[in-house]
Amino acid sequence: MTKCNQINIYLYRAKHVHKHNSDLFKRFLLLKEAGLTDVQFQFGPYGKPFVHVPDVHFNISHSGQYLAGAVSTCSFIGIDIERIQQIDFDCIDFFMSEKEIAHFKEIQLLEEKLDYFYKIWTLKEAYAKMLGMGLHMKLTEISLDNQQIKSTCKDVFCHSIMVDNLYRLSLICSQENINIVRITEDIIIQELKHNQII
Repeated sequence: MTKCNQINIYLYRAKHVHKHNSDLFKRFLLLKEAGLTDVQFQFGPYGKPFVHVPDVHFNISHSGQYLAGAVSTCSFIGIDIERIQQIDFDCIDFFMSEKEIAHFKEIQLLEEKLDYFYKIWTLKEAYAKMLGMGLHMKLTEISLDNQQIKSTCKDVFCHSIMVDNLYRLSLICSQENINIVRITEDIIIQELKHNQII
């Protein structure tokens, strides 16, 4: 069961990410962190999956070979993972605030520009997912540099880490402490079979 002072972020590296292992991954998370064995997924107005269980919030994301997910019994959460690759920076006007764009333009090294780009992108994506709105909200009105996210949602912590030097993973939640748990397909299958979920 999730402790209210820490969030476990589960990382699952799959050969191929598809709907079937995504569904098993969600069921595994809800079993491990909330003890749920009979899960019926529903979807919010913008497509965010949820379960009708009081105080159980979960979110997953995938990019490349990774699925990342977390569950909280204490707060809403949002998670995003993105594989870092060369990108056309023309899209920064779509999601960065004026202050973030100004800071981005000051960065000289391409590697640092990429890191900043993906850090801001994944944090804002995680925030939008936490609210259940996805990309239906105006991300340019949120500025991470001026702590607007913190003041908009009380007691929110922004976590952002690198995974395998190839992915940027960000989580927004009310817990300050996070723990990374790497799992395999064998662990997922074994746990779900043991609990007669599959």
